[in-house]
Amino acid sequence: MDESICPKPTGIDCITVDKVYDSCIQTVTMTQSLTDDVWCKECAVTSCAVDLTSSSTDCTVGSITAATTTDYSNITFVIGAQYTVTCADGKSMTSTAYTTATVTLYNPMGTTPSCTIVSGTCTCVNLPNDTISCTITLCVLFQTTATVQILVPTYGFCTPPACGQVGPVLPCPPSALFPPQSGTTPL
Repeated sequence: MDESICPKPTGIDCITVDKVYDSCIQTVTMTQSLTDDVWCKECAVTSCAVDLTSSSTDCTVGSITAATTTDYSNITFVIGAQYTVTCADGKSMTSTAYTTATVTLYNPMGTTPSCTIVSGTCTCVNLPNDTISCTITLCVLFQTTATVQILVPTYGFCTPPACGQVGPVLPCPPSALFPPQSGTTPL
């Protein structure tokens, strides 16, 4: 190994981290019809937005069943998305749509399945029968994790530099701290 690129570590430390045992990302789509007779009849839909910050927009484990391969599980997640439909007259209606998604993940004893809604969009259209049909599309990250202890080579503790003098107010940080990653981590 070329030490000019990666010098020898000064020690080996045991640290506690959340290790991802398995993960996948998937698009989940659900359709819901709004049928409030008066509201839907008077609404000319102009926009629809998913509220990712709402407590109604969430993803939880519904059930876990053993898959045919040892230590793998078929995990069914219950996914909810709160969204708001806005009409041409400025009135709006908020609703929540639900669906399930089942994924097979490596899930040995001691791991915890979880999911995160990364992003979401929705579109709504007026139907001839005075209902509004909305399609909600979510990008969902599914994973199994466990808190583990790992040994890592180290170069000592990170020592931050002294703060500079007070100057003009600047965005902090001015841009992303780290460059984007590809899908894999080089060794």
